Formats: sequence, structure tokens, C-alpha cells
Amino acid sequence: MERLPERLATGIIKRSHGVKGFLRVKSLSGETSHFAGLKSVIIRIKNEEREYLVEAVKKFSSHEILIKFQGIDTPEAGKSLIGKVLWVEREKAAPLREHEFYIADLCRCRVYQKNHLLGKVVSVAEGGNAQLLEVRNEEGKTFLVPFEKRFVTEIDIGERKIILSEDYP
Repeated sequence: MERLPERLATGIIKRSHGVKGFLRVKSLSGETSHFAGLKSVIIRIKNEEREYLVEAVKKFSSHEILIKFQGIDTPEAGKSLIGKVLWVEREKAAPLREHEFYIADLCRCRVYQKNHLLGKVVSVAEGGNAQLLEVRNEEGKTFLVPFEKRFVTEIDIGERKIILSEDYP
């Protein structure tokens, strides 16, 4: 069985903040409390992973934090990181509540309906009222499935399997 990803995307750097090198980060999960315990993060720049040591974290809003990295001491130094994603070890990511899943785990699942393989989840997108699972079939065609209980009846991350209701679409 395929291993779960060791690192998960947890935030995206939106802009620099103030004059001391703080960066404003939007939480990808909507949760911010898990940022407080971070000692370091990984940022991928041009296919290279670089570790950044965390000096300070401050809550900014319900979905954003301010983060200060060692060696990033001015707004100018932080500008090169705008738009970059923060990656953390799985155990440092936002904890899951009941019926929540990491997008990285959903993107490893095969999608079935009536024991028939429809395809594999390749991404998850925001879709107004519900997130949308983008599923690609063996022919390379994609279709979207609203990530709602009435369409998605079973999720087994361990087996990498999602079962759709017989009513879908």
C-alpha cells in the first residue's frame, strides 16, 4: 500500500507585514492554532526544498497568521517568498475533526460507483457551497463531484477508496 505523504501544505504567504520581516500567511485549512508550535517549515523554490526556522508566530485574523523566519528581517527579504506554500510534517498540520480529510489524502483515492471504477481524484477545488473532487478516468477525461454526503457515501483513506451514491450524477 502507498504511504501517506509525510508533508502537507498548511499555508500560503500572501504579503510582507511591517518592517521587521514578518509575513502574512493564509491558512489553507482555515485553522491557525497549529502554527503556534511550529519550529520550522519547508518552502519549495524552483524544485528545491528549503527549511526556514520560525522565530515568531502571531495570530492576525481568523484565517491568517503573521510569521517571522530566521534570516528574513526586512519586507524586501520577504518579498521573494510571496505566493510560496508552507509545508509541514503531517503531525504538525491542523488536526482533523470528524469527517474531515487532508486534500493530499483525497487526491490519492480511486472513485467507485456500484463497484465500477470511475477514476482517480486528481485535485480538490472550491466550488461555492461545497468543495469539488476533480476525478480523471482512464481515458484522461475529468469530471467534478460535489464533496457532499448525498453524492459521496463512503471514504476509506486507508484503502484509498471513495464510493459515490447510486444517484450521482
